[in-house]
Amino acid sequence: MTDSDTAAKSGGEPDGRSGRRQRPGRYVRIRPRGDGPAPILFRQGGRPPYGVRWYGITSLYGHFRNFIARAIASESVDARDWMRPATPEKLLASMLETLHPGAPTSAPTNTPKSLAEALDRPVVIDFVADTGDDRDTSQAVGSMIAHDYVLEDGTRLPRGEVLLFGGDIAYPVATANEIHLRLTQPWNMALREVRQAGRTKKRVLLGVPGNHDWYDGLDGFGRLFREAVDLPLRHDGKRKHRGVLASIAKIQAVLSPRLDREADGRARKVGVALREFHFDELLGFLKIITSLFRFIFNFAFGVPKKRRRRLVLHGYVAKQQASYFAFPLARNLYLFGADRQLGRIDFRQRTFFRDLRAAHPTHDLVFLSADPAMAYGEANEPGVQMLEATGLDPDHDKLLYLSGDFHHYERRRFGLGTHVIAGGGGAFLHGTRIAPYPKEAGPPEAVYPTGPMSSRLLRDVPWKLLIGRSGFLVHLTGALLGSIAIAVHHATPIVHAATVAAVLATTISVLWLIAGYGRAHPRSVAAVAVPFGIAAGIFPFAADQLLDHRRLLSLAAQPTTLLTVAFGTSLIYGLFLVVVARLGLEHQQAFTVLGHGGFKHFVRMIVHPSGKVEGFTLGKDDPIADGPPALIDRFVFEAREPVEP
Repeated sequence: MTDSDTAAKSGGEPDGRSGRRQRPGRYVRIRPRGDGPAPILFRQGGRPPYGVRWYGITSLYGHFRNFIARAIASESVDARDWMRPATPEKLLASMLETLHPGAPTSAPTNTPKSLAEALDRPVVIDFVADTGDDRDTSQAVGSMIAHDYVLEDGTRLPRGEVLLFGGDIAYPVATANEIHLRLTQPWNMALREVRQAGRTKKRVLLGVPGNHDWYDGLDGFGRLFREAVDLPLRHDGKRKHRGVLASIAKIQAVLSPRLDREADGRARKVGVALREFHFDELLGFLKIITSLFRFIFNFAFGVPKKRRRRLVLHGYVAKQQASYFAFPLARNLYLFGADRQLGRIDFRQRTFFRDLRAAHPTHDLVFLSADPAMAYGEANEPGVQMLEATGLDPDHDKLLYLSGDFHHYERRRFGLGTHVIAGGGGAFLHGTRIAPYPKEAGPPEAVYPTGPMSSRLLRDVPWKLLIGRSGFLVHLTGALLGSIAIAVHHATPIVHAATVAAVLATTISVLWLIAGYGRAHPRSVAAVAVPFGIAAGIFPFAADQLLDHRRLLSLAAQPTTLLTVAFGTSLIYGLFLVVVARLGLEHQQAFTVLGHGGFKHFVRMIVHPSGKVEGFTLGKDDPIADGPPALIDRFVFEAREPVEP
C-alpha cells in the first residue's frame, strides 16, 4: 500500500507506516482485504510476557486454576454474591454522564428511552474478545482499536464511544497481574498516544467474563470492569521479596532484561531469541515456584495477599456493577450482556433477563456472550443454554449475537437475526472449519481466516509439536509411557499384557476426551481415537523391544528408549489432531499447538437511533507487521419497527 492510499478524505496526511505507529487523530484509509493469500511468515512477539505455550509448563498454571475454579463452582461458592446489577435505566444514565454530561438524567421522567436516542445521533461501539496473550500482539490490537478509519467509499469509522469485551480478558488466567501485563499495559501504550494528541474524550467500558476470567474468581475482571464506587481495590505497595523469593526474582529479572520497557529492534531480537530457546518456559516454571512459596509463606504467617491496584484503560470509564448487565441501545433495540460462570446462568440472571424480556417483549436484542451459540456450523451447548435460560429463541426473537471464545471470525444467519464470532482480540488463533459445513447449517456468510488459509497452517502442526515449539508436556507424557514399558520389560507375561492393556485403554480414552468430549460426533471421534490410541499405546512397548533387540549399550538403551518414545508419541498425537481437524470433528486443539498470533480483528459497529446497526470487521493477517488493518467483513442488522400494544 502506498502513502497516498492511507490519506483520509478529510484531508489527513498519508501514513503508510505500521498500524502500531500511526499518528493518532487522523482517519486512516483502509481497503477490503479480499480473498488474497495470507503471508507465509508471521512475526512473533519479542517482549515478555510472550504468548502462552499451551503444551508447556506455563499452561499448567492455567490448568491448575481451572481445576480449583471448577471445584469451587461445584460447591456452589459463587463469587458473584457481591454483585448488585444496576437497572437498565440507571446504567444508561451513568453511561450518559460520561458520553454526554449535559443530558438530563436525574429524574426518571427525563431518562431517555435509549442510548442512541439520548445522544440524538449514531453511537459507535467497538467489540473485542479473547485478548491479552502475547504482549506485542496485544499492543498491536490496542493500536488498531485506538484509531479512526475511513473506507474507500468515504464511510468514516471513528473510534468507539463504548468498548465491549466479550470475555477471556487475559491468558492463561485473567488475574489482575496478567491483565496488567498482557492487556492494560500494552494497550495503554497505544491509548497514551491518543491522549497526547489532545483527544481526551472519555469512553465507556463494559464486558462479560469468560471461563479464563472465572478461573480467578472474577477478581481481575472486577478490578477492570466494576464501577469505581466504594471499592476496596487499593494497591498494597510494591512486593518485597526475601530469601528464596528474592533469589527467584533476581533470576527472573536476568532472563527478561528490560525488554518490557524497550521498543527498539535490538531488544526485540533478544526477546525473540530468549523465546526460541524456551527461556519463557523457564520463567513460567519460576513463576509457579514463586507463587507456591508465596502461598505457603502467607498461609503460615497469616500475611494478607497483596493485590494489584485497580486496573484502568486510559480514556475508558467502567460502568457496570455486576458481571451481567442490560440497557436500551436504540429504538426497539436492547443490549443484554450475560455471564454463564463456569457452568450455566444462575437464577439471579434468569430473573433479571426474563423480567426485562417480559417488560419489552417486542424489542430486538444485541446479545453479548462469552460463548457462541453456533461454532463451525454446529450448535455450541454453552451458548444454547444461555439463550434457553434467558427465554430467547432465535427463530422468534431477532438477535445480533456477539461472542468470542473461538479465536477466529465467523458471521452467519441465525434464525431471524445474525450470529457473529469475533475472538481475534489477541489470543492465539483457532482456525476456521476446513471440512465441508453441515448441510443443515450451511456455510457462514463470512469467515476469517478462510478454510484454505487454515488448511495451510494445519500442515505445520505435527512437526511443530515434534520439535517442542508449543512446549514439552506431550514429550514428558511419552517419556512416562516409555518408562512404564521399561519397567515391565522383564515382567511376567500376565503383568506385561495387563500393563499394555491398561496403557491402551488410557491412551484411547485420553484422545477421545481431548477431541470428542462434549462434541456432536462422539462416535466419529472414537473411530479416529481408537487407531491413534492403539498406535500411541503400543509404540512405547514396541520401541522398548526393538531397541533392546538391537542390544545397545546398557547405559544408553534406556535414555534412547525414553527419547524415542517421547518424540514418537508427540508425532502420533500431532497427526491425530490434524486428522480430526480435517474431518471437521475438532478444531481448537490442533491450532492450539501452533500458538499462532495472526489474523487479529475486532468489530466496529455504528448504531443508529432507528435501531439499525452497521457492522465493520477490521483486522490484520500479521498484526505486528507494517501496514494498517483491512476491512474483513461488513454487515447490517436492523431492528424491526415497534409493535403497538
